[in-house]
Amino acid sequence: MRDLDNADLRILRAMQQDGSRSVTQIADEAGLSQSPCSRRIQRLQEMGVIRGKSVDLDRRKLGFNVVVVARVKLEKHDQETLVAFKAAIHAIAEIQYAVLLMGAYDFDLHIVVRDIDQYQVLLHQQLVSLPGVKEIESSVVLEMAKKTNALPI
Repeated sequence: MRDLDNADLRILRAMQQDGSRSVTQIADEAGLSQSPCSRRIQRLQEMGVIRGKSVDLDRRKLGFNVVVVARVKLEKHDQETLVAFKAAIHAIAEIQYAVLLMGAYDFDLHIVVRDIDQYQVLLHQQLVSLPGVKEIESSVVLEMAKKTNALPI
């Protein structure tokens, strides 16, 4: 954050709250006029600080009623296994995100499915066949107690 000043941080805070705001609305909230705000947003995009905008969809309204956290242990930790595993999980649309861990398990996969039956099919037909998989432990999410992408800036 060495290249960011307070005005940049105000812009980023405003954009984190609602990425669909117009430049005028962001400028007002950040205490800037529209043109400098627009230039700063462009610079933040060029720097890679702002990587894009996305829409937060309500999974339940679209029929995805179950979230599963699958913890995966790999047989080996060599580069070839990691590359193959990561490439394979990108092809599974139900996996929303995957994190490489240090600890008892190697990956946490957060998976959305319509129901537990769909997860069972996904588990048996795809997940257990992923490259290098030794063990999978699955937990069904009962409640999302907190969900945010906002950074504490």
